Amino acid sequence: MAQYELLNNIAHKDLRIVTRRGADLGDAIGGCAVYPTEFNELQKYYPILFQRTEDGSWLTIVLFGFEANENLFLSGDQWLVPYIPAVIDREPFIIGMQKCSSGAVEPVVYVDLNSPRIAQDGQGEPVFLHYGGNSPYLEKITNVLSVVHEGVAEAERMLAEFTRLDLIEEIKIEVNFSGGAHYENNRYATISKEKLMALPDAEVITLHRSGLLRYAYLIIGSISNIQQMVDIKNKRI
Repeated sequence: MAQYELLNNIAHKDLRIVTRRGADLGDAIGGCAVYPTEFNELQKYYPILFQRTEDGSWLTIVLFGFEANENLFLSGDQWLVPYIPAVIDREPFIIGMQKCSSGAVEPVVYVDLNSPRIAQDGQGEPVFLHYGGNSPYLEKITNVLSVVHEGVAEAERMLAEFTRLDLIEEIKIEVNFSGGAHYENNRYATISKEKLMALPDAEVITLHRSGLLRYAYLIIGSISNIQQMVDIKNKRI
């Protein structure tokens, strides 16, 4: 069970984080939620898809594998591509909101002290410098957390517009692997290129000026990464 504490350089002055990758650290998963603020990097390596949540709304995700705990981008203690999605890379930290004395609500950083990434042997990356300042590692984590924090609002804006324009279309992913195994899934969706191309000029201009048209094309282009995942799995088979 998670045990979150507000991060500070007094209580956590000796805190160190295990930064290697590994199944024992929670990296053996089939995918994760992602945000438009990282689409530019994600589309280079992962298929970006839409998935229905329990309340029927859409969530943007990337796939790592074709099974629940299969991460084809994980090999031993290494992540095989340069970019790790923010919700994975940020562990064991999260953004929370705190009310200041002025009454304003500001984002703050919490750490999960029960995370397997909390180093117990003096190894790992220090969170704070010896004199109390933020370490380079914490500066990097702060940037990763910003991707998530800013991405939440951006995702809401994007999904609202794509839904209004009826651009999200369910797809069927069907793959035959070299070992004879067959994979079939119709729980995901993408952007319909046909519907996007058929939009009135005024809607296309609005999408372009809002920055959302770029997201649509990044999503469409990322689908080709499914074949790269198939190639990785076939090599392992």
